[in-house]
Amino acid sequence: MNKELIRIQKGYLLIEKAKNKIRVLSENKDIQDERKKLQDMKTTEDEITENTNQLKNKIFENEEKLLKKENELNQIIKYLYSNSKKETKDIKDKKKRQKEIEEERNILKKEISEFFLKVDALKEEMNDYKINYNEMEKNFLKKLSLQNAKIVKYEDKITFIEKKIRKIRKGIDSVALSIYDKKRQKSILVMSKIDQNKCKSCGLELDEDIIQKIAQDEIIECPHCGKILYIETEEIEEEKDV
Repeated sequence: MNKELIRIQKGYLLIEKAKNKIRVLSENKDIQDERKKLQDMKTTEDEITENTNQLKNKIFENEEKLLKKENELNQIIKYLYSNSKKETKDIKDKKKRQKEIEEERNILKKEISEFFLKVDALKEEMNDYKINYNEMEKNFLKKLSLQNAKIVKYEDKITFIEKKIRKIRKGIDSVALSIYDKKRQKSILVMSKIDQNKCKSCGLELDEDIIQKIAQDEIIECPHCGKILYIETEEIEEEKDV
């Protein structure tokens, strides 16, 4: 009876150990840091894209304004040509407006040219970012793949051990199993080996009659710590460590 309970306990301990391994892998700082860095780089790329789009909108707006200025200027030039021999106030106003439009046109052209240069610079910056991002993402995914492969290995191990535990539990007395399960709700370490006539868990020295009862496969709890005591008199079949 005790032998089977020991096998169950060792199985549960191995499961807990595997879960801890999975937890450590899932919380790997290097991978978390790289994931955060990739997210930050993606945010920067989005900002570059947004800035590029804003500049393109400004270029479009200025080109629209420039077209209107060109049309207005053409109308003034035609008017002045048709009235070249006149020198009225209206003609003077038209000539003044012509100079204003030409200055405004030059300013718009200069702004458009500057916007295009900024767009080109942002495109180059974006290309560099994409190269760096793709390289970092490639390395990150490689690490993540290796990490996930290890996690899957531990998950498979847990499934394998759980299956063996279920099989072992079917052959254990229901009363003994009930005692074990109630104790396992409080602590994963339910059983304690007797070492030199002492409970290995708490160090309590045990009476000879207790040891004899345990040797006869009775379910005996340590009077001090309450763990189920057992004597390891033979090699207990163990699950392979994780």
